[in-house]
Amino acid sequence: IVNMASVQGLASQPAVSAYAASKGGMLSMSRSMALDFAADNIRVNCVCPGSVDTPMLRWAAARFAASDPAGVVREWGKGHALNRVARADEVAEMVLFLAGPRSSFCTGAAYLVDGGMLAAL
Repeated sequence: IVNMASVQGLASQPAVSAYAASKGGMLSMSRSMALDFAADNIRVNCVCPGSVDTPMLRWAAARFAASDPAGVVREWGKGHALNRVARADEVAEMVLFLAGPRSSFCTGAAYLVDGGMLAAL
């Protein structure tokens, strides 16, 4: 089982309290599930992306500055050590790894795919 949380579940920023709380809950639930299902050899992990170029992010950027949402996304990218937001396929690669046999000893953990966002918070 691979659950999707967020870097916001580990460290938050202003104006995202409900979102951060939901992602923190997802992290806690995933750890508990990992313990509950381990005897059945079911692994449970969480992926914690930073900002990802998705329709949700573009919607938020347009609400922030309708005249230049792409500029807002670029600006938000500067909050990551790699100086950009992630692409969805970069997050998908982590999900595929965790769902596959190469992660057979991984359970109950949170995996950052955040381009260094948490390090910069």
